Amino acid sequence: MRQTKKTKATKLKLIILIAMISITTGCATNSRHKGLALKIVKNNNVILKQIKKERSSKTISPIIKDSPELLRAEKRLLTAINAVIESNDSLKKEFKNKNKKEVRNVERR
Repeated sequence: MRQTKKTKATKLKLIILIAMISITTGCATNSRHKGLALKIVKNNNVILKQIKKERSSKTISPIIKDSPELLRAEKRLLTAINAVIESNDSLKKEFKNKNKKEVRNVERR
């Protein structure tokens, strides 16, 4: 009987140890994922700003201004691009604010 209790206690300790390791590792790798997400958002913004610049070039704008349908579509496209850029910027701010909070929490310990 004692041997069974020891194995149950050992199993419990092993489960607790694995849980602690997974929690600690999960927290340690979390900032890496945020860094990758910030890079992706930054790259997306660069691409979107290049698209806006190309759409306003002298070769495309006269063609768009000739057709009212193209003009409406271009306005909708620019509105969508601006909305995505703004949402990416707010996402970057949110990530940066959380990173600062996490650093502060770590410093207090």
